[in-house]
Amino acid sequence: MQRVLPELGAMSYVYAGRSAREMAAALQAHGLTCVQVDPRQAELMEGEPFGERRARAIREALAERGVRVAGLSGYVNLLDPDPAKREANVAMLERMIELAEAFGTPYVLTETGSLHPANSWRPHPDNDSEDAWKALLSIAERLRVKAARHGAVLLLEGFVYNVLSTPERAEAVVRELGTEGLGLVMDPFNYMTEKDLEPDRQQKALDDLFRRLAPYCPIAHAKDAVYAERGFKTPRAGTGAMKWELAASAFVRHMPDAPLLLEHLQPDEVEETLRFVRRQIGGVAEVPVERAIR
Repeated sequence: MQRVLPELGAMSYVYAGRSAREMAAALQAHGLTCVQVDPRQAELMEGEPFGERRARAIREALAERGVRVAGLSGYVNLLDPDPAKREANVAMLERMIELAEAFGTPYVLTETGSLHPANSWRPHPDNDSEDAWKALLSIAERLRVKAARHGAVLLLEGFVYNVLSTPERAEAVVRELGTEGLGLVMDPFNYMTEKDLEPDRQQKALDDLFRRLAPYCPIAHAKDAVYAERGFKTPRAGTGAMKWELAASAFVRHMPDAPLLLEHLQPDEVEETLRFVRRQIGGVAEVPVERAIR
């Protein structure tokens, strides 16, 4: 028996408007040791142009407070229906891949997106088409090759309303293209269908999801899931319909070495959310650790 607790961190957008040093101080104050950085947040290092020198300056400012960069948030719509926008999005990710080493991380994360004309997080009937699937594989292959050349790894994040909508589809991408330069983000909340969220079905859904995807996931996200009048939402941890003790057990059992990053919260909600997540993880009984091969 062995018990290992995941490293906890947050997203840089939680501290939008703050410099890298200010964000690092806030993270340190909460006992957080890693952050997923969005390099497009200009305020992180005002006055420095987008490039390697700025990346290193942000990395060093965080390191002074004992905070490391777990990954880069490169979220763009890979399947934007506008060809020009689609190409611009892919080019942005390619630039982040080039800068990843300067930030001190190999990982660049993105959603796959949707063919919805106005919102990459909304459903569209063509998302499930063969053409959309082929387009996703082609783009992911282009980015995977770019990442491999730079010693980086592109991590794809699924979502029920995106082209990468199910654990089965996520598993299929890495099986089709291989794992050199390519992986997945473990965000079980994003994959929960309304049926999966029924109390007596959550354990089965999580077991299947972690069995399929954990071997390909070096980073995990901590939030929640709920279906409401306006559709599917993923609020901060502890405020949705998930039995979080089940998710905590899965994180500890399958991915104890992966950083667990808090999502979808405001700065004044960090402490409360952290107490909740730490309590859930701390309450997990000692179980055999099933480390994923990454």
